[in-house]
Amino acid sequence: MIYDAFRTNGGPTQYGPNPSAVTVDVLEIGFICAVVMLFICFALTIPGYKGISRLYFTMRIVISLFIGSAILLGVLGHEWESAEIVTRTPYKAFANREITAHIGIKIGLGAVNITLKGDPVHQNLSTTDNVEVIETINYNERFTWAWRQGRIGFGPYAGRISREFRAAQYRGIPLPILWVAEYFTLDGELIRWGRSYRTAGWYTNEVLWTSFPLWVLANILTFLVLFYAGWMFILTGMCMLTSTIIWASIKWGYQPLVIPFEDDHLATHYGPSFWLVISGGIVSTMYGIIIVVMDFYFKRQIAEYFGHDIVYDTDDISPENEEPEMGTQENVGGVRKRVRATQRRISRRPRSDLYQNITLRQSVVDNDNRISTFHGAAQRKSRAFIQHKPAVPTPRAGGAGSSQPSVRYEGRHAQPNPSYEEAIVQEQIYVNL
Repeated sequence: MIYDAFRTNGGPTQYGPNPSAVTVDVLEIGFICAVVMLFICFALTIPGYKGISRLYFTMRIVISLFIGSAILLGVLGHEWESAEIVTRTPYKAFANREITAHIGIKIGLGAVNITLKGDPVHQNLSTTDNVEVIETINYNERFTWAWRQGRIGFGPYAGRISREFRAAQYRGIPLPILWVAEYFTLDGELIRWGRSYRTAGWYTNEVLWTSFPLWVLANILTFLVLFYAGWMFILTGMCMLTSTIIWASIKWGYQPLVIPFEDDHLATHYGPSFWLVISGGIVSTMYGIIIVVMDFYFKRQIAEYFGHDIVYDTDDISPENEEPEMGTQENVGGVRKRVRATQRRISRRPRSDLYQNITLRQSVVDNDNRISTFHGAAQRKSRAFIQHKPAVPTPRAGGAGSSQPSVRYEGRHAQPNPSYEEAIVQEQIYVNL
């Protein structure tokens, strides 16, 4: 008996239809929430940085997320052009009463959204005093043209927007929505607004999607090579700006899109999605230019901004293996490669750093050769004894069967002579300076 309560004939509960207007784009709002959640996750790591590094990290995250969200919101958004008016208009077929309503249009890359909202939403449309007909006037319809143009007409081989327009007529959509949608189905002479927006949306969509992988590569290269990362940001911004130029320039004919009504007319203007992509393109281009310029002239500052260790990046790291004997072809080739690599690193470093390093090396050599007055005699005798002590050959690390013995220098201060490539690089540094 408990399960039979509030049920008809013991069956499941049936709910009537509850049509409601679309107020927001679910996909667009979902992506905005995802970007906000991603920023919150990065923001939780900000306390782990110290000093000015917190500000640098926050700036990098905000700029990068803004550029990426501008690209995807431009692709997914439906407000590249928009317009809205309040006017009196007929409501439906076979109804002899007019309504006052807000009529809005939002044009995206692949579709157009048309909104009809009554003022007020609930209006009495009865024609007699005996019966009251209360209508809820709150509609939102989307007509898609992505991406084929199709044949002229409304048949099965026509364009998608033409077929959706015919289906809306069968469903009895209010007349103001059909009046606006019909302008995008016309395709003749110079009246080709549907073809214009479809063509512009196609190329704009392709260029915007091209900028997305460039943005991903730019973020990856910020951890590797800042110079290339800057150029990737520049290319990303150029693609975004190019997409807005394509949208604004590809138009068929000279007749502007103006949809007249009784009290006013719909004249479209650029919407938030258009200006968001322009803003993201400008920010990305300027960001890349700043990175490239600072990588040339302010290497230390840009490395500190991105959290790079400039000393580690410029050090020559090579495995500690035994070098071939002097004079062999393998030794000469390895020396030449290391000398060229060292020369490239030296040419990219500022001249002030080279002077500082040379001064530091000279001071280290002077301090190593200087003997204090208190331990002068004893240290001098000890060093002379160690330097004249003969070297004791020891077997190589490979085992007792090795035929080439290596030399081990005994004593704390005993060191081998500098290598051949180090001597060449040191001599070239002094000559260039």
